Amino acid sequence: MSLNNFGKLKIAKRNRQSNEKEMFIETVILLEHCWFKTNFLHEEVKIDLWNYEENYYKVIENLIFIHYSEEVANLILWYVYDRFDADGKVLGLDITFPGKEPKLFILKTPTDLWNLVEKINKSNKEK
Repeated sequence: MSLNNFGKLKIAKRNRQSNEKEMFIETVILLEHCWFKTNFLHEEVKIDLWNYEENYYKVIENLIFIHYSEEVANLILWYVYDRFDADGKVLGLDITFPGKEPKLFILKTPTDLWNLVEKINKSNKEK
């Protein structure tokens, strides 16, 4: 394998402003897919690649924390890693916006997550 062609396999012209939502959703889907594969290999096939994969996850998490506020970054990581209970049921998340009653959010899709992130970012700008 040669790294000379790295990145040329999928050439995507992206306009950051118009595609931020699409890139966010794609990134969450891919990260979630990787996480499911990691868990499947560990739990079902009994192959533990955590020592190998841990640094990749850490890089991704660091980039998320660089781009988003701590509360939004933690929300994104919760969505990927912890939103399902032991039975596979989607857990709800109570969020309180300033001056409002707590509200239960059930995030079933990356689009649901995007919409909540947008609400949090808008609320933080209003502070």
